[in-house]
Amino acid sequence: MSDNIAIEAKTAAASAHKRIDALAVEVKDLRNLTEAVIKINSKVDHLTVDMHEIKNDIKQVTSKPGQWWDKLIAAAIGACASGIVAAILTQILK
Repeated sequence: MSDNIAIEAKTAAASAHKRIDALAVEVKDLRNLTEAVIKINSKVDHLTVDMHEIKNDIKQVTSKPGQWWDKLIAAAIGACASGIVAAILTQILK
């Protein structure tokens, strides 16, 4: 009977070792997966920063025509005002 107990103990130990070995492989795979997710997360963070920079650049580029238009209007008003003042001064100084 003690031989049966010894055989059962050896069988149980062998089975436990196989399960432990299988779990060790799974733990290693999980560690690799975790490292990959960390790297992906870092890259996504960098992409998010890049996207914000691109959005800001696009806003600046799209706002430039409006800024040019504003400058053109201001220059036109200034030129008209200068012309009117010059005309008034020439009438006064005649």
